[in-house]
Amino acid sequence: MRSMDVLPLFGPDSFIYVALITLVGMVVFKKLLGRKGRKPVNPAAVAKLIVLGLVGLFTFLIPGDHLVTGVLQVPSLAGPISYDLVPGNGAAGFGFYLVGCFANPASPIPTEVPSQTDIFNLLFVTKFHGWAGGASSIAVIIVGIALFVLARRYIKWRITLSYFASVAIMAALLHFAYPGGDLILRLGFELLVGSSIFLAFFMATDPASTPMTYKGQIIFGLGLGVMTVLIQTYMGFFGGSILALVIMNLATPFIDKVGLQKPSTEKKEPKLPKAIQQTQVKVYECMRCGACLRVCCHKLSPILIKEAFDTMKVEGLVKLNADYCTGCGHCSFVCPARLDLKGSVLRAKAMLRNQ
Repeated sequence: MRSMDVLPLFGPDSFIYVALITLVGMVVFKKLLGRKGRKPVNPAAVAKLIVLGLVGLFTFLIPGDHLVTGVLQVPSLAGPISYDLVPGNGAAGFGFYLVGCFANPASPIPTEVPSQTDIFNLLFVTKFHGWAGGASSIAVIIVGIALFVLARRYIKWRITLSYFASVAIMAALLHFAYPGGDLILRLGFELLVGSSIFLAFFMATDPASTPMTYKGQIIFGLGLGVMTVLIQTYMGFFGGSILALVIMNLATPFIDKVGLQKPSTEKKEPKLPKAIQQTQVKVYECMRCGACLRVCCHKLSPILIKEAFDTMKVEGLVKLNADYCTGCGHCSFVCPARLDLKGSVLRAKAMLRNQ
């Protein structure tokens, strides 16, 4: 089976799907939902799921007649996988399946068992896929690391590392649960298939829809990795990382509560970045980077206080100890969106005192 049998990979047809995802993601989720404040999910991820649903989710879910018990007998991840045929799991090796799905459709199907070198060259370099992020994993990794270095203060790299760690652990557990397969092949597949590697560096680190605290980011990455492997293994959905990301995005408000510092009346001066003088300041929406949480002298959560104040949630302001603020202004100083966090927190403090 070639992947072009279920999804067109050549332009211009393949770009129709990318255009639809961009349209749905940018217009519906990024703009319309963004007007209400925080975006609950990653726009690109949920847009991809919706578009797949509109054009037929079967393009990424393995049809029943393709599985071990069906006509094509594609090897199941819920069993041992190897480059060559594994008795009882498919009519051919998992290596053949990867070549059939991700090699250039114009290339001939191999007649010999692909080697480990062949498979990893395919997954890392020559992977042919119609979706953005589907090609050349090594290019995605290089660009992702470069972005982390350039924007290390705001990119949530802890999510990426914890995601990789949990995927590796889950792959190892499944390898021992289904003995007789190849651990390296399973690990390489789980990390590099489809949008997985692209998601790890870019989509999963989207500041607006992921946790702000360091502990929350680690939990988010671990949960994302575990859920991705389970979905891909037991649902036959090889775009499982996208579905897992949407689920974890929806859980972010709860995860955000993990790792918040305990407010204190004791003042502790943090280390601040160098000031940059600007002639004109433009205010943007909060990007959920969490920088303000890490510089508050009293370990408050300025952005959460601002959100509670904007919606007049007095009970929330009490729980967040807004009255501890002494007006140092560190939160406004480090905010990349240039929000007047100091002003909002002080107004919230005044409102509490007038209650």
